[in-house]
Amino acid sequence: MTITAAIDVPSWIDRQKLSPLQIRVACTCGAAVMLDGFDAQIIGFVAPTLIQEFKIQPAALATTFSAGLFGILVGCLLLAPFADWLGRRWLIIFSIFLVGAATLLTSRVETLHELEIMRFVTGIGLGACMPNALALTAEYAPSRMRGTLTTWMFTGFSLGALAGGVLAAHLIPYTGWRSLFVIGGVLPLALAVTMMASLPESVRYLAARGGRSTTIASILTRIKADPQVTPSSLFVIAEENQRGFTLPHLFTGGRAVGTLTIWGIFFLMLFDVFLLASWTPTILASAGLTRDSAVLVGAMQQAGSVIATILLGPLFDRIGFYRSLAPLLIASAVGVLVMGMAGASLPVLNAAALFAGAGIMGGQTAAIIVAGAFYPTFIRATGVGWGLGIGRVGAIIGPLIGGWMVANHWSPNQIFMVAAVPPMIVVILLLVLRGRTSMRGASAQDSLVAH
Repeated sequence: MTITAAIDVPSWIDRQKLSPLQIRVACTCGAAVMLDGFDAQIIGFVAPTLIQEFKIQPAALATTFSAGLFGILVGCLLLAPFADWLGRRWLIIFSIFLVGAATLLTSRVETLHELEIMRFVTGIGLGACMPNALALTAEYAPSRMRGTLTTWMFTGFSLGALAGGVLAAHLIPYTGWRSLFVIGGVLPLALAVTMMASLPESVRYLAARGGRSTTIASILTRIKADPQVTPSSLFVIAEENQRGFTLPHLFTGGRAVGTLTIWGIFFLMLFDVFLLASWTPTILASAGLTRDSAVLVGAMQQAGSVIATILLGPLFDRIGFYRSLAPLLIASAVGVLVMGMAGASLPVLNAAALFAGAGIMGGQTAAIIVAGAFYPTFIRATGVGWGLGIGRVGAIIGPLIGGWMVANHWSPNQIFMVAAVPPMIVVILLLVLRGRTSMRGASAQDSLVAH
């Protein structure tokens, strides 16, 4: 075949207007992440009911919470990186199918041990899906809108978690806790079938891996008809591109300090996210709130995350990652402290939970976005997957620490004081990331960190 033109795929995408195909990819990935958020968080919302049905102490659920998180750790570290060899599309489809099947089976469990097993399997699918949903969205987005599109896509996680809280409050009294897992199983299975028919592979990944030019040309012409884009064109990607085992490359090319700093941010943020998501309803219920009110306060944290994520995306593209996120993290720490001092005042608790969720849960979404921007295409799934995997160590420890504090009768004020510490440390780590990290591997460095 005679080569008619050489086309740098990322530069070509950057020159085009946003197309319906790119919007559809972001929305499809957002739907996947939304169902992930629903399935990841509903265990915390049904916890008070499980305690009654299984006749157990609250601290006994700590292993159930951590089983799902350990599954996510396995999915992030071992399954997600396969997308750098096999492609994003099939990893996302497989992981969503696994989440749906395991969640549907969760509705049939009869013992706490069976519940732990199903949460572990669900976690494997969750861990593989999220890094690749981010990678696929980022790799279709023009650089000028990458922060906005990827951040907005990740609002799906908080929307799904919020939906889980609202449905838990309204369905459990009438249909029981199992109905939530039926919903959380059927919807991902339906989405996986839809993805098989409509979700394209990452065009940047195809170019980086030397994919078929006919496939790349077909995808690009769906973004915009261009006479230079033909099956005989040479499609390239002007960034670092290595083959072989990808993990060591997280520490080469000036990425070592950034990788370690990102790992620290992930660890602390996920520690707090899952400490609060797992135990907030139970802690507040023990402090005198009704079960339904405690669940709704927990859901307000997710609402704050949605609001923050929607606002943070455009701010990332305009003023930078640090200037956008650091003030919000400080405000979230204050919100968490207020939650511990508000007693049974529902308006104050809801307002404080909104700020807490905005900074802590919204900040975790932001950390995923900056990790995706930090790594080049050939190691993006590995980099984000390992960042989330290291973070999941914190996510596993968070609920265990929460269970230990609850079992030792710590007051809500004491527990929430502990939860206010991680976001303040993350502010310091952001200074390290901003001031010392070489961003030579980042595709959106200027808009996310350098400001």
